[in-house]
Amino acid sequence: MNNLFSYSIEANISLLILVSLFVLAFRQLSFFRWNRLLLIALVSFCALAPLLKFKTDYVKLIDSKTNSNQEIQSPEQLGYSNVPFLSEPEEQLNLWDRMEFKKILAYAYLLIAIFFLTRLVYHSLKLVCCLKKMNFQEHQGIKVIPPFNRFNNCSIFHYIVMDKSALESPEGKLIFAHEAQHILKGHAWDKLYIELMCCIFWINPAIYWVRKELHRLHEFQVDIAVAEYYGKTNYASFLLNMTQQNQQLDYMQSRILKNQNELVERIDRLMRNLSPRTKGYQYLLFVPCIFVLIVSFSFINPPKEKISTTSAVKNSAKTIVLDPGHGGKDSGATNSKGLKEKDLTLQACKMIQNELEKEGFQVVLTHSKDEFMMLKDRAAFTGDALISIHFDIDPSNAKQPIGLRYPKAAELPKIQNQSRELAFRLTQNLKNQGLSTQKPVESHNHAILRGAKIPALIVSLGNMNTFSNTLDPQFISAFTQALKTSLSE
Repeated sequence: MNNLFSYSIEANISLLILVSLFVLAFRQLSFFRWNRLLLIALVSFCALAPLLKFKTDYVKLIDSKTNSNQEIQSPEQLGYSNVPFLSEPEEQLNLWDRMEFKKILAYAYLLIAIFFLTRLVYHSLKLVCCLKKMNFQEHQGIKVIPPFNRFNNCSIFHYIVMDKSALESPEGKLIFAHEAQHILKGHAWDKLYIELMCCIFWINPAIYWVRKELHRLHEFQVDIAVAEYYGKTNYASFLLNMTQQNQQLDYMQSRILKNQNELVERIDRLMRNLSPRTKGYQYLLFVPCIFVLIVSFSFINPPKEKISTTSAVKNSAKTIVLDPGHGGKDSGATNSKGLKEKDLTLQACKMIQNELEKEGFQVVLTHSKDEFMMLKDRAAFTGDALISIHFDIDPSNAKQPIGLRYPKAAELPKIQNQSRELAFRLTQNLKNQGLSTQKPVESHNHAILRGAKIPALIVSLGNMNTFSNTLDPQFISAFTQALKTSLSE
């Protein structure tokens, strides 16, 4: 539902921005056909663009096809020390996240959209069934049916609804010519499409303005076409004379004469000179605007300030995300010497970073200084693997083996399998480096594992009471060598 919530926000913001640009730069141009197509294209873009997601720094760590035959030792084949594993607790969620307002809003938005869509489908099917039952006669190759319900003197797809007895009168000929142009230009399909978009963007006032503007452009297009036959002056005079009659015939209740304010505007646009063709270059203004929207909503990248510069070969080095556990107001555990876990994890990550970069890896720290970050924000980083570093605390001052946890992700089974394979490979390589390890444990209780979209592990490097203010470089070097080997296999 978070994706739906994000989609609705991005789509509606895009529509507001692009419609505003249309009003400012294009509405007064007389390229009515171009403007009509442009409005439809803009609405379509806003509906589809937020669905596009491009990850620029994600490379698969493990290809299941190429690694299916690779031997990975099972838990039963490895020896472990079973020591309780202490990892970072989840931060208390704020009211917004606890109440899940975003999910409530997303469900409400979806349900209302489904209601409007259902209503549109019902009325459309009802109208189609009604049209099939109507008797029609062909006039100049177009089917004409008598008025029914609220439909009179209008066009519905390839039908014209009007009194057949009025077809030979001057007024009836005008109405027929007018509605015939709507049919020839396919305006009914525009209206059906924009009604569908109104179901999606129902909360956005811009979509209703687009619907009204599209109707306005349809009328401008038809006026020009009909005026080519009647002549601009004669056609405009004819329309004005019809609206000034005291008593109109029933069949003159056509949309072309109902709104006098709109009619005045249409006659004014009809009598104006057309916009010069050089004005068409203004449409290029949409190119940078659309590019910015695509970049803003469709590309997923790690924050720029958190990406470390490396000497890795571009497009060939794997990107490893290192997460120093805790930070800022969350100190984590504190050992008997007053050393805080957040300081030790940050020190360890920077040492591991230096070792990995020497081997050609690209390394990203979720935070490179003592600062607090929500676990869900740490899990949002992209790369080839996410390693969250922690320490345990044991008052006995006894050394503890390295512990690993990998996600139990029912929604992303492939990530779970890749994380599990990485955990057991790393465990074996740690043993090869002479380091003691625990059995890797599956976990669904840690936000950073649940939220990760790449293979992820939580690693505990041992008992804090056995470390001084500085970590043993040989220990970190051995751990990093095992990690490098595991990531390269």
